[in-house]
Amino acid sequence: MIDDWMYQQLAQSYVFDKEVSEFMRKSNSWALQGISKRLLEAAERGLWAEPSPATLDQLRAVFLELEGDLEGATEGESA
Repeated sequence: MIDDWMYQQLAQSYVFDKEVSEFMRKSNSWALQGISKRLLEAAERGLWAEPSPATLDQLRAVFLELEGDLEGATEGESA
């Protein structure tokens, strides 16, 4: 188990940092979605004990945006 500040730092460094997020969206959107999903799961399972509601809202927004983008890309490939 890791401390809450570590989960927050992961979110800040990989999901919310503009440069890193843009790089990951271009190079591997699946990885960025996976990080967002794992952080949300950690909060749901109580591993991330006290995430701020704003952080969770922001993670959900990124996850859902990427999910839509990735579904659209996958549908476009199969057409």
